Amino acid sequence: MTSPVSLAFPSSLLLRGPMPGTLGIGLLAPLSGVMGIAGPAILNCAQLAAEQIAARTDLVPELVLIDAGRRPAEVATEVRQLLDAGLIIGLVGAHTSDVRVAVSRAVTADVPYVFTPPHDTASPRSNTVFTGSAPRLQLRRPLAWISRTHALRRWALIGNDYVWPREVHREAAGQLRAIGQEVVLDRLVPLGAVDTERLLDEARSRRADAVLLSLVGRDGITFLRDAAASGADRRFVRLSTALDENCLLAIGGDTTGTLYSAMPSFVLQQDDRHQDFLERYVHRFGTAAPVPASYAEGCHDGVLLLADLWLSGLLETMPAIRAAHALRADRSGDDGAPPSGAVRLARAEETALVVIDQAGM
Repeated sequence: MTSPVSLAFPSSLLLRGPMPGTLGIGLLAPLSGVMGIAGPAILNCAQLAAEQIAARTDLVPELVLIDAGRRPAEVATEVRQLLDAGLIIGLVGAHTSDVRVAVSRAVTADVPYVFTPPHDTASPRSNTVFTGSAPRLQLRRPLAWISRTHALRRWALIGNDYVWPREVHREAAGQLRAIGQEVVLDRLVPLGAVDTERLLDEARSRRADAVLLSLVGRDGITFLRDAAASGADRRFVRLSTALDENCLLAIGGDTTGTLYSAMPSFVLQQDDRHQDFLERYVHRFGTAAPVPASYAEGCHDGVLLLADLWLSGLLETMPAIRAAHALRADRSGDDGAPPSGAVRLARAEETALVVIDQAGM
């Protein structure tokens, strides 16, 4: 089908300049880097949302594709150029928090920035709307349920060395102590530099029962794949805060019954809103399209939210975070509105992530 949505790269738009009648949305998506595996589905879901906007307005949504898989300073510079040229009205980000911090410093307080993945809570700004889960919510029930279910006592924390995993580890350490668990290992490694053998050796030497992983994208895939190859997948219970269905497919699935993921959404969840989203996605892109997993679905909702904020007129009188709260209050009870900060726990069963009944947690 011919899409009413324009997708463009910054270089071409900077030469062309603004066009009347377009709604320029800066889409910060991981087109490269450790989270690049999520990029194709994120682009599809952003386009799906933009087509919904086109269907209900007389505007032409223009998704300006900004590769958020590069160094944070590069991304921030490109965003600033687009804003200075008047090419975008705001930002939707589905990427790592180190990039978010850099971009936030580069934009003024009147630029709405919808950040959709699980997030840290450091340096919040009034223009930034977080729609994913914070570490406290993402970890609280999953850690307690897994520790109780598997009779665990000793945890290893392994993550990437940037702002979000650092906060995940701080929060996890406090929550685990509160429920009588012990943190026996806490390691943060640079993005793209996972030495699985060394990390597993350390976890074994500290007699860990379980591993909490905040390794993102390709790094999480590398660790889980290497752990399975060495047989360590049957030695440790593993809970990931960044494992979606695309990553699970990349590691070849899991049949141990001891690999878990805590994320805002999963493909197999059964609520009506999610099922409607999946039906629209499959109808638009087909069954062979990239799996519209949590990062992608969150970006879909973020694009809709940014457009709603802009079209509502609320941004003329209040910062984005207050405007988002006002929209949500107006829509309380509306099943079409995405849940704010939701988190679910799922267990890997071959190549599927099966949601665990919340009532049982």
